[in-house]
Order: sequence, then C-alpha cells, then structure tokens
Amino acid sequence: MTIDEIKTLAKQFSANKKKWHFHILTPECQLNESAKYALILENVTDNQFYVVYSDEPYMDIGKELVVLLHGADVVRDETEEKLNPPSEQVGKLLERAKELSSKGIYWHHHVLFPGCTYNKHGSKWVIVFEDKEKGEIIESTSDREPKNDLQHIEGLFYSQKK
Repeated sequence: MTIDEIKTLAKQFSANKKKWHFHILTPECQLNESAKYALILENVTDNQFYVVYSDEPYMDIGKELVVLLHGADVVRDETEEKLNPPSEQVGKLLERAKELSSKGIYWHHHVLFPGCTYNKHGSKWVIVFEDKEKGEIIESTSDREPKNDLQHIEGLFYSQKK
C-alpha cells in the first residue's frame, strides 16, 4: 500500500458515502505497534483497514484527508475569524498543545469516530490527546461530531513543524 493509494481510497470512500476516517500515529503513540509513523485509513462501512508507514509524520496528506473528511473550515487558522469557545476538556487539551508547540515539541491527538476500531466509547465521538511528556491522556467525548472543537485542534495540529 502506498500513500497515493490511501489518498485514492479515501476519495472513493467519500464519493461513495462510506463511513471512513484516518489516524496519524507517532512512533510513541499508544495505538501504534510500529517504531515508525503510521497513517491508517479505516473504512467502517466495509470493515476495511489500510496502513502505510514512514520515518516522518504524514502531515501534508493528513491535512488533505481531514479537509475531505470534515470540510475546509476545520483546518482554518484560529486567527481568521472568531471561533466559538471549545468544550471544557478540549480547552484543557488546547492549552497543553499550545504549550508543547511553543517549546517545539511535536504532539498528536486522535479523533475517534463512532464505530472506530480504537473507540472504546461505542457510539460517542472522542477526541484523545496523548501527552507523552507528562504521561497523561486527556479525553473529550460527545454524542455528535464535535465540529467546533475540531476547528480549534486541527488547525493547531497541522500548523506544527516537524
């Protein structure tokens, strides 16, 4: 499997109205069984799972896929226009993410969709922040897509330099 094949599949899943999403896993990620960065494409509708590995994070393709999945407004710069405040848990997560970013420390998070292989909360949406420096996990759960919270975190995530 190549990164171009992953991108093609994601576009097909989207066009065919499949329930799909993706994950970018760091080598230290609790979900990663590899010592490399992983990009996982999950087609929940057909129970299909695709993985590619790299020595560098998949930031560019990740940003393309997040736009395909949630829309272009989810990766906009927070300064472009005033966003509604994030949920309380995501606010805590954002504070820590900004602190790490200011120190030049790469961080990551997960958006676990209902039906996701990694989602232990069933039909809930879950945002998970892994703080490898503190050894902590911050979770935020919601009953529907947390679009406002995603607008806060995705733009910040994809603005990181690695």
